[in-house]
Formats: sequence, structure tokens, C-alpha cells
Amino acid sequence: MTEDIRLQRRAKRRAQNRTDILDAAEFVFAHEGFKDGSLRKIAERSGFSPAAIYLFFDNKERLVAETLSRRGDELLTVLHRVADSQLDPLGKLHLVIDETTSFFGARPTFRFLLRHLRGGESMTGSVLANFSDPVENRFHEAMLLLARIIEDGQESGQIRLGDAAVLAHLYSALVNEYVLFLGDDSTAMDQRLSPDQFHGLVDAALRIEGSGNA
Repeated sequence: MTEDIRLQRRAKRRAQNRTDILDAAEFVFAHEGFKDGSLRKIAERSGFSPAAIYLFFDNKERLVAETLSRRGDELLTVLHRVADSQLDPLGKLHLVIDETTSFFGARPTFRFLLRHLRGGESMTGSVLANFSDPVENRFHEAMLLLARIIEDGQESGQIRLGDAAVLAHLYSALVNEYVLFLGDDSTAMDQRLSPDQFHGLVDAALRIEGSGNA
């Protein structure tokens, strides 16, 4: 029993150390970019030595990929929860907007990190050459979830016709741009395009006229 407790504590401590490194990496990559965000800076922020970081991640490329994948897993959990809810299809898509806004609001550093991707910054080395599959798979899974919601809405006569995958990508692009455009001051953003106005924009783009109220 004593040995089991020791192993459990060791596993918990290792998991926490890994989380601390990923948190530090997210912060450094968000503020320095992928190219300039060095392992040295990540080590300084996390309290580990660069050599210790290699005990958890093989190289910087792996660290970048897992920094992205961690939040991708969390966001996928949110999307699955919305998709499994009892709301109608358009209700689910509106809830995705609210949940995504809350998700990134609670993780502002990750939102800043994604701006580097949005801005077209190339990854360091071959970061997504060897590790792109896990990252891409999460994106495709999210798109499939959204496409299925849209298909359900089309079948019920609530959402306009068209290729569900294309509509899912367009919807996702709108939501992502809105969330990333929030910036450091969401209050200022609300004055330019409030959440209600954005919901109205998305609703008007997807809803079949006469299928219900926004």
C-alpha cells in the first residue's frame, strides 16, 4: 500500500510538472512567438532547467505541438458537450459561440498564442511536419461535429442548404475571427460589435428565413 501511494504521488507530481512546463511554454510562445520563444525562457518561467524539460518533451517541436494539442483537447470536450445537448441545431451553434468566447476568455494567453498562427508566423523548424497529425486530427474532429449539427439543422428545415462541411468551415472562421479579435479589452470590442450583434450576424447567415426567431 505504501509503495502504491508513493507511485501515485510521483505520478501526480510528474503530471503537475508537465502542466507547469506547458503553461510556461504557452506564455512564452504567446509573447515571444514560436521562433523566438526559446527553451531557456520557458525553463526560467517554469522553474526547471532546459535539461529537465527534455525529460518531458523530446524537443521544442514536440513542446509546441503539445502546447497546442492540450487546449485543442479541452475545446473539443466543450464542443462535444454542446453537440450532445438537447438544444435545436441553431441553438447549439449559438451556444458554441458563447462557450468558445468563455473558453478563450479564461485562457487569454492561448488566444494570444493563436494570433501568431493567425498572423501567418511559420513554426520553428519542422514543428508540424512530424507532429501535424494530432493537431490536424483535432481540427477535423471539430469540423465534423459542426458539420453534423448543420446537417441536422438542414434536415429539420432550420438551416439553409449547402455543403455542410463548407458551412461549418465558414461558421468556424466567423467565430474564430470574432474571438481572436476580442483583444485585450473585450469591453471595447463589445462597443464595436456586441455579442448580441454577432449572434444576429451568424443567425442571419445560417437560418432559413421564416424558420423561427433569432
